[in-house]
Amino acid sequence: MGFEKFQNKKIAILGYGREGKSSLQFLLKIGVSPRNITILDGAKKIEGLAASLEYLNQTFGREQDFNVVLWDAYLDTLKGFDLIIKTPGISLYHDKIYPYRKKITSQAQIFFDYYQGKIIAISGTKGKSTTSTLTYKTLQAAGKKVQLIGNIGNPVLDYLNLDALDVQKHEYAVFEVSSYMLEWLEKNNYISILLNIYSDHIDRHAGFENYKDAKLNLLQGSTHNIVRDEVITNYELDKQDIKELHIHIFGKIGNYTYKDGSFYRKKENVFDDGSIIIKWEHNMMNISAVLGVCDIMKIEPKILKETLQSFKGLPHRMENIWIYWGITWIDDAISTTPESTIQAIQTFGGDIDTIFLWWTDRGYQFKNLISCIRKYNIRNVVLFPDSGRRIEELIKTGDMPVGRKVVWIKVFSTNDMKEAVKFAYKNTKNGKICLLSTASPSYSVRKNFEEKGNLFQKYIKEWA
Repeated sequence: MGFEKFQNKKIAILGYGREGKSSLQFLLKIGVSPRNITILDGAKKIEGLAASLEYLNQTFGREQDFNVVLWDAYLDTLKGFDLIIKTPGISLYHDKIYPYRKKITSQAQIFFDYYQGKIIAISGTKGKSTTSTLTYKTLQAAGKKVQLIGNIGNPVLDYLNLDALDVQKHEYAVFEVSSYMLEWLEKNNYISILLNIYSDHIDRHAGFENYKDAKLNLLQGSTHNIVRDEVITNYELDKQDIKELHIHIFGKIGNYTYKDGSFYRKKENVFDDGSIIIKWEHNMMNISAVLGVCDIMKIEPKILKETLQSFKGLPHRMENIWIYWGITWIDDAISTTPESTIQAIQTFGGDIDTIFLWWTDRGYQFKNLISCIRKYNIRNVVLFPDSGRRIEELIKTGDMPVGRKVVWIKVFSTNDMKEAVKFAYKNTKNGKICLLSTASPSYSVRKNFEEKGNLFQKYIKEWA
């Protein structure tokens, strides 16, 4: 299978971060002339651009004579290109980009077009990283030649063997697919898993409907789809949809389920949760999805069970740090939507005494989150900008009674993690939990969820 559709075309690389650099190397490797390539980026200056071009000169043995358009004018030339390779971080719904959507492709699309092995695509608002990693480790334990790609690790095209595509025919790729990658993606793949759909990235997708449609697009072109029972119910997938889309249902009901401490394949009890390291119901539901993969691939359930006996989950996902001063500290920094934070609160229930809520305001609705905080009698709330201001307004609309008791919530607003942890040490009751579960991203103050989770852990130990 050749790459003829890229030849003799004017091609733009839209966004020159890590993935943009990977896309440029891909084009050069398949023989696209540098003169037909233009880098477009909104930055005033791309750090390390000269060094990057020098590396390409040395790698490909020739001067790389392509164009670079930066800053304000970078979207004004889209009309002149035959093909645009867009990075996921740039919204398809930007006013200057949307008119040229038919020219746009992505690394994900190119990978699905050219990868010769079997792809297991996994998506969902929450849980996809953990589920993808567990699926990958289970396939490894079963002796499969498999690689883990997508949101995890390097850009997707770095995993495409351009020198010998046929070599990958007997491989598997577990592909963690984001909503950005799924927009208008056309694919044919082996198995797709859809874990859940909550409101997220609504700014990036210009509304929840577009986000939901992107997630549901995962189900198109799959030989098998493994779908959570709540998705079937919430989005009214009927019997005809289930048949046409080859859907296997997992969760509390369906083909692969978890109930009363055991996992079931159809009606067969295949193993219990007694030796599993990771806990909490949301993980059990997603393990049921991986059980579905095992069933379809004829992998014995005991291999999944054995994998789970050493699988600790991912950092910053309901991670129990330790107990200091009688307080249990839990890092759930990866929860960046109100729904996922509600899930964390429901997991630990009335043991939570202090919660840290976070940062970038994406237009989320926090009413249900505040109700959940009140329901479980969480007495202390630490708030960071920008969403913190909106949450504080909701809290201050009036303390609501729980039964006959009035819950008074103490609010501490800050942008300093060290001071936040100090407040938690002072105000959290002995034997209770302090939970970092942020309900919003952190871009206005921190680089990413890993940074805020690491700071949380750092200052817990310093103050101890």
